[in-house]
Amino acid sequence: MFLAYFSNDFLKMILTPIEAFAGMCINAVSRRFEYEADRFACELETKLEDKNMADMGPRLGRALITLHVKNLSTVWVDWLYSAYHHSHPTLTERLRALEAYSGKGKERKSE
Repeated sequence: MFLAYFSNDFLKMILTPIEAFAGMCINAVSRRFEYEADRFACELETKLEDKNMADMGPRLGRALITLHVKNLSTVWVDWLYSAYHHSHPTLTERLRALEAYSGKGKERKSE
């Protein structure tokens, strides 16, 4: 009886930090995929050679802002809290990334 109780608590004590670390790694991978999807949206005009896709980055930014307003989501989140708990980047992180991706796209067109 004592051995079963001890091993159960010991197992919980060992697995809890491993689970936390694994969760952070999974969130990091998921966040990276979100950034890749946002970059893809910004590059649609050049990939499809369609002028209707020219402003996909700004349109995605406006859609994200609308979602955050309707869902009453908070904008300012500590980066460490966000890295641990959120599988998606925060609104400010995504808008900064969209701005950077759009800038890179304009530089490529001018070359």
